[in-house]
Amino acid sequence: MYSLSRFVLVLLMAAFATACSTSDSALKEQGHSEAYVVGFHDGRHSGMQEAGNSWEHYIRDHERFEADLDYKEGWLAGEAEGKRLQAQATAAGEAAAGAYTGYRVKEETDKAMPHPNKIGKEVVKDVDTDALKSLEK
Repeated sequence: MYSLSRFVLVLLMAAFATACSTSDSALKEQGHSEAYVVGFHDGRHSGMQEAGNSWEHYIRDHERFEADLDYKEGWLAGEAEGKRLQAQATAAGEAAAGAYTGYRVKEETDKAMPHPNKIGKEVVKDVDTDALKSLEK
């Protein structure tokens, strides 16, 4: 039962993080170029990884970043959104974990209670997540 609760917590955190993000179609409707959208997408993943999401990857086409202003602007905006989304997801996870256990999570190294990142890693450690990559587009 405890594992199921942890799994539900991880799913809620993931749903929260993706529900509040800017979609590619919204960016196109705002008049942004395809290069901006690609940069935004890459930057968002990078920002989430930089903010502590170990399931995300840092993605930046360095040559394109230097040569294509639209890609660069999109990447920087996406990076900022990724950091914001990850901070929101982390705060929600810590609040849920604190409510569930009655303790406030302080650090990932805190021995009194597992940090939500550790719980999430444990829950999905044997799960093949390759099929989820198709949802990124």
